[in-house]
Amino acid sequence: MKTRMRGEERHAAIVRTAIHLFAEKGFRGATTRELASALGVTEPVLYQHFQTKRDLYRAIIEDKARQASQRVHTLQRYAEAGDDRLFFTRLGELILERYEKDPGMTRLLLFISLEGHELAGNFFERVFTDFYRLVLDYIRRRIRAGAFRRVDPEIAARGLIGMIAYHGLVEQLFPGYFKKRSRQRVAREMADVFLGGVSAKGVSAAG
Repeated sequence: MKTRMRGEERHAAIVRTAIHLFAEKGFRGATTRELASALGVTEPVLYQHFQTKRDLYRAIIEDKARQASQRVHTLQRYAEAGDDRLFFTRLGELILERYEKDPGMTRLLLFISLEGHELAGNFFERVFTDFYRLVLDYIRRRIRAGAFRRVDPEIAARGLIGMIAYHGLVEQLFPGYFKKRSRQRVAREMADVFLGGVSAKGVSAAG
């Protein structure tokens, strides 16, 4: 005998299943019929929670934005500690962890962008802006303190995040292409490379 789900549980289950389905087929390719079938419900039941696929996509964005907010909260503690190497290493670990543990996120972003979906900009903004601003503000603060050279902080922030994200993306798209190294080692080495470039003394800063 099946246990009847409560409304909130059903809502969460729909979002989880939709994330998987949209990551596999895109927003245009996935149908509400397929989603209802995967959940073992009828389409009318689905419409009780989400009247349109657009509403469902908004719920997915909210779900991913909450996860992103948690990562920012975690990273904020390291930013406040004032240890450059620790902050940038933890930044790298969080980015690589996301690629490893949530590969569907990459597919969702690619699909929503390539399909030209109206919510593409909103998706990117909600999921990445706060994370980027935290890194940008940290670099600006260290430049003002004289610890970092007077580089363009926006380019530096994008360069650092991009360097780490490239590794995570290639690992996801082409497993085994890079020689296997631990997430911690990759993050630590990239932090040192970045610090070696921006440090006012030309060597890794220690906070």
